[in-house]
Formats: sequence, structure tokens, C-alpha cells
Amino acid sequence: MNYQFKVKVTPFDFFRLSMHRTYHSLAGVCNIIFTIAFFLLTYRFFNKTNDVLEALMVIGCLLFPVLQPLAVYIRAKAQVAVIPQDLIFSVDDRGVHISTGEQKETIKWEKIKGIVREYKMLIVFSDESHGYILTDRVLGKEKETFFDFVNLKLVQNR
Repeated sequence: MNYQFKVKVTPFDFFRLSMHRTYHSLAGVCNIIFTIAFFLLTYRFFNKTNDVLEALMVIGCLLFPVLQPLAVYIRAKAQVAVIPQDLIFSVDDRGVHISTGEQKETIKWEKIKGIVREYKMLIVFSDESHGYILTDRVLGKEKETFFDFVNLKLVQNR
């Protein structure tokens, strides 16, 4: 089989992936607890403190629900900016093929580390920390057959 996709990753895709991973981990639980504690602290002591502490309490209340997502989105925009817009991702029996403009690269199945289902996307890892994001809108109806094909190739080449 041969699959070919034009990779279109938006800043919102990276944002959604990062926030999904954060809030499905221990760090996310800590963020939620800290935010609730800050809201309760602010509610209890807001009118009993000076202006500086009131400002710090408001900043504390905004830290995880507003400021952290904003910082994650800004970082996501920077990540998307370095991805070539004409990136073509294809797979066949020989491996994964990446092409952009004049540059082409083939990664044999033995070198691929795995494929992971994340929230509305698949990530094909080329090494332990780098991968290619294929969103549901790019994969379309071929998502399940593509996922099964890649898994089969990974199992065959281990």
C-alpha cells in the first residue's frame, strides 16, 4: 500500500497537543489544584490586603487558565513557522518518505520508533523526541487504515 498526505499543521494543532498532554499528566492536576487554591485564596483575602498583594492574587488566578495557554500558543506559532509549507509525507512498503521542494528523505521502517494516537491526530515518531503530526483533517477517512498499515510495518520490522 501507498499513502501520501500533504502535511498541514496549524498553531492550534500544536497548542491542542501540548494542552492535552499537560492536562492528562500530573502537571495538569497540579495546575488545576493550584488554580482552585488561588481562586479560594483570592476570594477569601482580596479586600483585606494591599494593592500589591491584590495584583499578585489576580495574576495567580490568571496564571494557569489564561497566561499558560497564551504562552503555549505563542510557542506553537513559533514551531509552525519552521515547518515547510509544502511538506509531503508518504509511506509504502520501503518506509516513510518526506519531501519538501527539492529535498527528499526516506526513513526505513527499522528506524521509525512508533506511531501514537493523540487527540484528533496521529504522530509518527522518527526518533524518541521528533515526529510527524498528521491531523484527522489531513488523514480523512484513511486514518484507521493508515494507522493499521504503519503498525503492521512496525511489527514486521522489529
